[in-house]
Amino acid sequence: MADNIRYINFTEKPLNAIRGKQYEKSDNIGKISILSHKEVATSFWTNKLSRLFSNKKNHTVGIDISHDYIYLVKVISDSDAAPVLINQKIIKYEAKIPKGSPEFNSLLKSSLFSICGNPANCNIWTMMSGDNVNIHYLKIPPVQKKQMENAIYWAAKKETSFDEKDYIFDFEIQEEIIEQGIPKNSVMVYSAPIAEIEKTRALFSNIGISLAGITIPPFAIQNIYRMKWLPADETTATLFIGNEFSRINIYRKDKLVMSRGIKTGISSMLEIITDSFLSKKGILTLEKENAEKILFSLGSDAKKTDKADDVFGLEKDEIFSMIIPVIERLTRQIERTLQHYTTSTGRERVENLFISSAMNLYDPVLKYLSDQLGVKVELFDPLQSQTKNRLAENISSADRMALVPALGLALSGSQHTPNLIFTYKEKNNETNIKKINRGIIAAFAASLIICVMSIFHQSVNIFVLKKQRASLNKELSMYKPLISADNVKIMANDIKRRQSISHQYAERYLGIAAIGEISSLTPENIRLNSLKIMTPAGFKVKDNADKTQKEETTAGITLEGVVSGERNMLNSYLAQYVMSLSNSPMLQQVSILKNDIVNFKKKEVLQFSMSVKPGK
Repeated sequence: MADNIRYINFTEKPLNAIRGKQYEKSDNIGKISILSHKEVATSFWTNKLSRLFSNKKNHTVGIDISHDYIYLVKVISDSDAAPVLINQKIIKYEAKIPKGSPEFNSLLKSSLFSICGNPANCNIWTMMSGDNVNIHYLKIPPVQKKQMENAIYWAAKKETSFDEKDYIFDFEIQEEIIEQGIPKNSVMVYSAPIAEIEKTRALFSNIGISLAGITIPPFAIQNIYRMKWLPADETTATLFIGNEFSRINIYRKDKLVMSRGIKTGISSMLEIITDSFLSKKGILTLEKENAEKILFSLGSDAKKTDKADDVFGLEKDEIFSMIIPVIERLTRQIERTLQHYTTSTGRERVENLFISSAMNLYDPVLKYLSDQLGVKVELFDPLQSQTKNRLAENISSADRMALVPALGLALSGSQHTPNLIFTYKEKNNETNIKKINRGIIAAFAASLIICVMSIFHQSVNIFVLKKQRASLNKELSMYKPLISADNVKIMANDIKRRQSISHQYAERYLGIAAIGEISSLTPENIRLNSLKIMTPAGFKVKDNADKTQKEETTAGITLEGVVSGERNMLNSYLAQYVMSLSNSPMLQQVSILKNDIVNFKKKEVLQFSMSVKPGK
């Protein structure tokens, strides 16, 4: 693909990057100064702190580097509004300063700091030459989403030849089409040399800048359509007239559908001007600077020279007639390209052609192209739509055309711009990482919710317990004196003492109580002859030669008596008596030892003997 390098000769003060002097340009271009390392470090931390306390909006800077100019455009965008141009700079440097040299690196770094403040706060996009970038269009039958990448990859390998060791491969699914009644996906695939990509990346990494993306000129122009800075409802073509090459791109709505390089450019016009001037004026040599001065004088923005400086004596019509052969060759190439697009794709004819160039185009050039091609030809001026932007209004026509590629870069984004350093593989990795991060965040969120609920539950419990404690403390305060462990111990000891005394009294008066209870339960027809009571305190003493042995007796009551009454009812009366004694709470284990019928006073009575245990 053709190189997108421009040679622009604006009337301005040169920037002396080597000496580190400050350079002031016109108001629409801005100011640039070379910063020392100490100033850069101070600026870095100042902007780092300001970023923390500022509203976080997305700033994107597009930087286009030609052989003697650096073009920078800065836009700001958020999710609710379209990108807005907020700054632009055009910085000239001496062509003899090689890219990658310390002088160039210093200039590039200071340029980025001048427009970004801190490059870490901006997404920085640049582009590389598209000469070796191969773009092809494939039609892929519908397959499952997981298999689409493999289908595109192998179809591209079949149609083109590229070595993955030397080239990156990427693609963009553009739209669904119907071909002979079969639905298919139109896919743009491209491959780019890794060496060129790394060379471009190294240019910035050497100055500590991390790029957000690298793309090529056709994709940068495509951003202008995709971000709605120009209408994208029809098929249009853009022509860029560069120094050695020109490039024509065709866009259907907001998609690049054809791109072609043309080996005709400004250098061809300069050569023919030199030859024509020599034949007319008879001068042996014409310096390149003078030839450029003649060619660029065609522009509408060109300043009129004083008579003392006007040594060429050429009118614009004469200059235009000199370059007509070059314009004619360029026209034929454009015409063939437009015809090829229409016949090969079968789509509608291109009706609009937008032209940009490293030179300010002469109006008759536009008219000549329009007449020859039969299409509407206009200057490619996306900034014209920014009617409410004062910064855009103050930029000259020549600067507008020169800033087009940088503007396209500033409108870039990984979601809508093919990125040579962020291909589908990196996108898949990023998607997987985002899924993992979302899973981790979801897990942490669930854990946080559980923790919050647990804390809330514990807080409710604590509140209830505090309320209960307050109620109990209030109830406790009513007791005087207050109950304490010592008081409870004293009370327990006192109760034990009282129980011991009561137990002693119960043992002492057990016999009397038992006599009273038995007396109350003994009916009239039963007469007790004997009542013996044995208590645990009683001891039986036995004599022994050496010592006195004490034997503890068992507590119990022995009753002896007679039951009088009818002969056949005596046993029943005795049984009722036993039941009455057994039901007494003071008596238990009532057992009859013996019972016999005997004659007493000429009557038969039942003589009995029983034992009773006192109750506990």
